[in-house]
Amino acid sequence: MSKIDEEQKKTPFLDALCDYVTSSPIPFDVPGHKLGSFVTDLSRKISPEILDYDANAPIGLDNLYHSKTVIKEAEQLAAKACQAEHCLFSVNGTTGGILTIFLSCLDNKDKIILPRNVHKSVINGLIISGAVPVFVSPQIDEQLGIANAVKTSDYIKAMDEHPEAKAVFVINPTYFGICADLKTITIEAHKRNMIVICDEAHGSNFYFSRKLPRSAMTAEADITAVSMHKGSGALTQASFILTKGSKINFYEVKRAFAMLSSTSPNPLLIASLDAARKEMVYRGKEALDNCLLLAEYARKILNTIPGIKVIGKEYKTEKSEGVYDIDLTKLIISVRGLGLYGYDVYKKIRAESNIQLELGEVYVVLALIGPGTTKEHIDALYVGLKKISDECYMIRRPKKSIKYHYSFSQSVVPPREGYDAPSKLVNLKESIGEISSETVMAYPPGIPLIIPGEIITSELIKTIEFYYREGGQVLKDSQQSKIKVIDKDKWYLTDDLIDSLKN
Repeated sequence: MSKIDEEQKKTPFLDALCDYVTSSPIPFDVPGHKLGSFVTDLSRKISPEILDYDANAPIGLDNLYHSKTVIKEAEQLAAKACQAEHCLFSVNGTTGGILTIFLSCLDNKDKIILPRNVHKSVINGLIISGAVPVFVSPQIDEQLGIANAVKTSDYIKAMDEHPEAKAVFVINPTYFGICADLKTITIEAHKRNMIVICDEAHGSNFYFSRKLPRSAMTAEADITAVSMHKGSGALTQASFILTKGSKINFYEVKRAFAMLSSTSPNPLLIASLDAARKEMVYRGKEALDNCLLLAEYARKILNTIPGIKVIGKEYKTEKSEGVYDIDLTKLIISVRGLGLYGYDVYKKIRAESNIQLELGEVYVVLALIGPGTTKEHIDALYVGLKKISDECYMIRRPKKSIKYHYSFSQSVVPPREGYDAPSKLVNLKESIGEISSETVMAYPPGIPLIIPGEIITSELIKTIEFYYREGGQVLKDSQQSKIKVIDKDKWYLTDDLIDSLKN
């Protein structure tokens, strides 16, 4: 093995944590359970050892925000494994990573080119940083009711029309595994001296298999946030922030990272990143090869079920403008042929077959295949969907169709301005034409239906009411029947805001 391969066998932080616990220290520091001496139902019902490893930051375990020893070494190993120059361990998930990136890379009034189908964390990043979005529209599949990637030509057009933009943001991949041409977008952005920021919440597996789409770091993007917990074996809430190249000031990234994160990071999350990185380096290729085989098997058997259609590699050709590449470990399952909404199937298969899907949308459900998936899991999914088909397919009654919410509202002021402006609560049905002061989104996948600074339309209200009526989860700041809007009577309009409203 090469030297770097030998190094990847190490788990410096995990080893240090285990050594600390086995040394049986007498704890006069936090946390208050004192390494499990104060027993709760958490340890009674899950494991008596779970609290033993919940140490804070004692001597020997380093400091996440000023790492010098074992955390620093673990982060360097992760950076090498992902072909990055720097890595930070985010214990606040990729949401925390995105906020860190926006705060460190963008200043107030900086423009950033980004898709409108970004996650809520990106909108919050705009609010925190004060950056101004230049939205580009993703390609919409109305039959599936999902947003795909943005065409490369649309990114380039936005760059040319906004040469002053500081950054370009790319989702790699979308929640449903759809990728843009990240390499070409990065080349074009760098030609214009723009930095490339990526959201890889659903792309951690790209770093460990050449059979999957290209990762941000191999595409020479500048900075990305990667959910190692979603696809690569770390504990929930554990992610990487990766950087590469001279366009990123890593000191500023670390500074923002410390500002936005807990001063008491959970060591189990840090240890899980250390362990997951090692496992994926050594077993990831084999595990992901098996994932792709299981996905192929799943498509073959699920597509025999009446009323079910699972999207495969042909989708890349059929939707070439909005699908440069696709992660085939994500099963996009259309259930339109059953006469049911995806929400119905999502809840029904859990209740009847004890199968937990990733999400249910209007026309599809999503099943994720990961390193822990087995053939038995796929067979159970077949049985569960077949049972629903047997019950519903022949007697299906077409549901009243709703047009997928692809016509996003017009933005009249930047998100920070919309968020900070004086606001008031109004009834949903009385809000048409007002300017939103809050984010409203369907979750999952967490793509906002409207954000602060956008005009509320009748189509938006119909969509929100549809989600409520059909059991979709709508997340918003205000109560169900209300929405927070800018109080125009109390709003102080600056010259900049007046100009933006005129435009």
